[in-house]
Amino acid sequence: MTEHIKFTERLSIEDLDREGVDVVFGQVQIDRDKCTGCRMCVKACPANALEVVDKKSRMALVFPMCMSCGDCTAVCPEVAIAITRFIEFHKYFRYLDRGAPEGPRKF
Repeated sequence: MTEHIKFTERLSIEDLDREGVDVVFGQVQIDRDKCTGCRMCVKACPANALEVVDKKSRMALVFPMCMSCGDCTAVCPEVAIAITRFIEFHKYFRYLDRGAPEGPRKF
């Protein structure tokens, strides 16, 4: 039988969606002179943090959730992308039924 989380238990779970408070997302710098608009970085980004505008890549303007994974820098054939800020977590992760809370991963 499947167990569900009670409403009162849901209230005790931290909300990691508060940007700047619980988490500070990463950021990449794209050299627009080198960028050819090939879209490889946009396709490789697992967080959909990049977009192409005017045939050049850039960080999405609406809530770019960059995880600083480096996939975009790895696939860029023109070496036009560099990570300028890594993702930072300000709270601990809590896993239900997996023991004590663990600290955030270091990137």
